[in-house]
Formats: sequence, C-alpha cells, structure tokens
Amino acid sequence: MLSPAIFRARLNPCCGRIDRKPFVVVVAAAMTTLSAALQEVRQRDRAFIEAHSPYQHIQAIHEIWPLVAQRYGGIVALRDAHYKPAITMTYSELEVAIRTFASGLQALGVGNRAHVALFADNSHRWFIADQGIMTAGGMNAVRSGTAETEELLYIADHSQSTVLVVENQALLKRLRQRLDALPIPLVILLSDETPTADDRLKILNFKQLMALGEQHPYTPVTVKPEDLATLIYTSGTTGQPKGVMLSHRNLLHQINTLEAIVQPQPGDNVMSILPSWHSFERTAEYFLFSRGCTQTYTNIRHIKADMKATKPQYMVGVPRLWESIYEGAQKQFREQTASKQRLIFTFFGLSQRYVTHLWRFQDMKIDQPNLSALERLGSGVVALALWPLHQLGKKLVYGKVREATGGQVKHLISGGGSLARHIDVFFEIIGVSLLVGYGLTETSPVLSARRPWRNLRGAAGQPIPFTEVKIVNLDTRQEVPQGETGLVLAPWPPDHGRLLSQPGSYSKSH
Repeated sequence: MLSPAIFRARLNPCCGRIDRKPFVVVVAAAMTTLSAALQEVRQRDRAFIEAHSPYQHIQAIHEIWPLVAQRYGGIVALRDAHYKPAITMTYSELEVAIRTFASGLQALGVGNRAHVALFADNSHRWFIADQGIMTAGGMNAVRSGTAETEELLYIADHSQSTVLVVENQALLKRLRQRLDALPIPLVILLSDETPTADDRLKILNFKQLMALGEQHPYTPVTVKPEDLATLIYTSGTTGQPKGVMLSHRNLLHQINTLEAIVQPQPGDNVMSILPSWHSFERTAEYFLFSRGCTQTYTNIRHIKADMKATKPQYMVGVPRLWESIYEGAQKQFREQTASKQRLIFTFFGLSQRYVTHLWRFQDMKIDQPNLSALERLGSGVVALALWPLHQLGKKLVYGKVREATGGQVKHLISGGGSLARHIDVFFEIIGVSLLVGYGLTETSPVLSARRPWRNLRGAAGQPIPFTEVKIVNLDTRQEVPQGETGLVLAPWPPDHGRLLSQPGSYSKSH
C-alpha cells in the first residue's frame, strides 16, 4: 500500500529521481482518513476515465479539432459578442478556420516545428491562431499583448521565434523599432487593419492570411507527443520571465484526465474571463472545447450582464473573481433597509451553522479531522434541525444571489491562489458548487483538484489521475506525517514541463 503522503493513480515512468528538480511550495499536509479516501478517489477516477476517454489515441493537440467537428459540428463552439464585429462559430466552422489559418502559414513558408511568438489577448481569433500554429506544425510562445515592450521583445528572442503574431497594428508599432535585431521576417495581425508598408517585414492581416489559406491546400504534418507545443512565460519576481516548455503530451495528459474532476456535456455553456494564454485558462479551454461545450468570451466590464444572459454551467476563475461576487452580494445586502438586513444576516448565520454541522457530519471539516461517530451523529442532528430554516433562506434570500451567476451553474472552478474559507462557505450557502485546484505552469498546470463528491473545503483536492505527489520535509526530503507542513514534490516528464534555458541573440546583446 502507498504511504499516506503519496498518491499514485497508476505507476507512471518518469525521468530521474522524483526529487531531481522538484516543484516546491509550502503547504499544510492536513488530510483525514487518507488511505480510504484516496482509494475511493482512484476507483471513481478510473471509472470516469474509462467511460470518457475519446482522445487517448491522438498524438498532438491539434488532432482534436477534426474529431470534435465530427462529433459536435452543429453545436456552437464559441461566442465573442464583444469583438467587433461580434461572432458566433460552430465546431464545424471553428475547425475550418483553424485549418485555414494553418494553410495560410504553410503558404507563407512557415515550416514544421517553426517557432511563432503569439502576443494577443482573449478572443476567438487568439484561439484560431493558437491552434492554427500547432496545426501547421509549429510551436508558439505566448504572452499578453499588454505586457511591457521589453518583456515581449525578450520573449520573441528567447523563444527563437521566426514569426510574430500580434493583436493589432498598435502593438506592432510598439515593437517595430527593435524587431530588426531579431530573425523575424513575417508578421501576422489578428486585426483586419490594413498593414503598414514595411521594407523588411512581410505583414498580413487576419483576413489576408485566411484568404491565402483558402487558396492553399493544407499539408498534414507529423508531430510526436514529446514535441514542444508551447512556451508559456511566467513573470518572475526578479530577473527575466521564465519560459516553461510544455509538450503535446503534457497538454493531452490534462485533456484526458480532467474528466475525473468534472463531466461537462455537449452544449454546456462556459464563461471565459481569464487570459487565454495563461496555463490554467488555456488547459481548461482545451478540455471544455474537447467535450463540445459552448464558450462565451467576457471581460470585467460585461461579466455581470453576460453571466445573467449566458447562464453558464461552468466557469474557471481565480479567488479574486469569486471574492468580487461575494463583495457584490454584501454591497446589495447593505443597501437594504435595516429590517431586511437583519433578516438576511439572520438567515446567513443560521445557514452557516447548518453548513458547519453538515460538514462535520460528513467528516468534511479539514480543521476538525477524525471526529468520533458520536460527534458526527450530534452534528447530523443539528444539521437536520437547521435544514428547514436553510431551505427558507434559499427561497427568500440565496436564490436571488444565485441568479447573479445565471442560476444554472454546475461547477465553478478556482485556481491560481488559495481561497479564503468564508468564500467557500458563502458559495456553499447559496448553493453554487465551487471546486478548488492546485498546480503550476510547469505541471500543465493541474496537479490536484477537489472532486464534487469529496469537496473538502480548505483543501486543494486530490491529485489528478496518473500524477504523483509527495509531501516531504524541507531539509531531509523525507515524507512528513499527516498534519505537518511540508513541501510538495512532483516529478518531471512525461506529464510536466521544464524551463527553457537557451537565450537568443537579443538577450545577449541588450
């Protein structure tokens, strides 16, 4: 039997010792009845994956889209209402657009394994470019178009890119003066602006590239699972950003295993607000698209209206997003009359007691592990007594708060930081499932996630299938007992990325 501080869904070959190049963060190794819980996790995960594994046989990410078009062709893949002009695309139309973008690149001489810098932000065209580059056989180095000029130039050079894809003419103008120092002869604008004449650069806008792709037949490329798919640059607190190398195998591992966490259905609505180039949002998009979901792009300005209009079943976000929903609800409560405020906060107080005792009864209180059977039974009796009042609160108060999310959420998925306990409690009270995960860009990114059927609040969940995690002492690297603080270790390949260390000419000369 595996030791308490380690989970291994299936033995997985890896290169080198587990602690050769660990990912290290300080966490609390607090778990309850671990061996039984993990056994249940393994059994359920295995059942979900065996029942839903449509992409186990493919070699590269871009091979998904023809299969998705066959399965879900008539389903709307994405809505980009705030793009000008607004656009809606089915899966059949999206697959054609991706292949056409790839054909356009091939017509311009972009060869297999070409390195392409992609500097832009959320839109349907970002996704078409991202997957069009991979479909052409290339790999991309991604970053927001709003990043600092020096950072973008460093990434373009460090990634050894020979093609540049940018959001618009304004971004190209910002970079143009320094591009002569880089081996980049070709630039693609994701806008429809007329390219500025340039003596050295060949510049095409999005429509021009797509028109070229329509005239040029697509040439299939051979890509191996271990081939580099993307470079994602993480902003360091000191020095230059670090380029994390993720292979097709890394990303496919996530697509083929996240089904154990959530099981989206074709046509489920998904709201997208995080940066598409970020590893968390990006992997989530690949997974949800691969299951035939309909994604709506939104932003901070429009998210409230979009959630009510779209009624999403899923949304991926960071703790600050869920905090803003909580703060918005609190603001509305404070605007009520004094008598209504007393009623609202009375119900919330009763429901918080209900939730606390329910979790104790279910043995799901992370700060009160291993309760006796008598203690759990006592909490169950209290929860049962409070249940009618909690239901009344749902009818009179919480339902209105839930409607702010569209009223049809199956699961909200949180990552990118720890979630405050009161936010967990708030969403439990209003009846919205909030799952929390943990990971790093280097782990593609998900290492662990709470399951809906074992949503232990205050925790970061169980490791996802085929992933090994070990919690050890900082100095000795020996496994720590339950309840002690330690370091999380995770192995390198095949399912995790590594850092690119080879600098380019720009970084050497500036």
